[in-house]
Amino acid sequence: MDIMYIIFAYLTGSIPTAYIYFKIKNKQDIRNYGSGNSGALNIFRSYSFKAATIVLLLDLIKSGCIAIIGENINISDMTFYFATIMAVIGHNFPVYLKFKGGKGVAVASGITLIAIPIPAISAGITIVILTLILKSPLWGIFIGALVLNVLNIIIYQSIIMFLWCGSISLIILFTHLSRRRKELIPAIKALNLKKIGEIE
Repeated sequence: MDIMYIIFAYLTGSIPTAYIYFKIKNKQDIRNYGSGNSGALNIFRSYSFKAATIVLLLDLIKSGCIAIIGENINISDMTFYFATIMAVIGHNFPVYLKFKGGKGVAVASGITLIAIPIPAISAGITIVILTLILKSPLWGIFIGALVLNVLNIIIYQSIIMFLWCGSISLIILFTHLSRRRKELIPAIKALNLKKIGEIE
């Protein structure tokens, strides 16, 4: 059961909702537009707010179902944590698209909304507010992840849960850095916070 759930989580997380939606609507590959990312934010930047909202909701449902199923079958906590991490990895590196997918924020949000709702909702509100104020999704996501991890350790006081949540956050950060490293590295070296924030 444990191995089957882990495989299920990865394969379900790998379902490329943004790619499928854009392909159906435009007969094009979303990865050829904007940032090259197969996710809701690139759909928003390259297509429309409505389409991005649909993709975001589909990703939340997809990942939420993974977490709900995991909480209702006979598996260990460690299996649940590992499998949900694999779901985020699946979204970012989907087997169906030669391992070039999204950045994991929506899938991580769906999982944490089910597993740790108060930190997840607080982080989501932080991301939305800071993105609107700073005009920077990257800074919104970064600070939102800090809020998520801090509230997680304060509320649940579990080292295992802290490591789980921190691992998901690091995977998202790694994906951002690895895909836009040519733009990010010079901006980071120059401590150009504005430039860093402009990079998707």
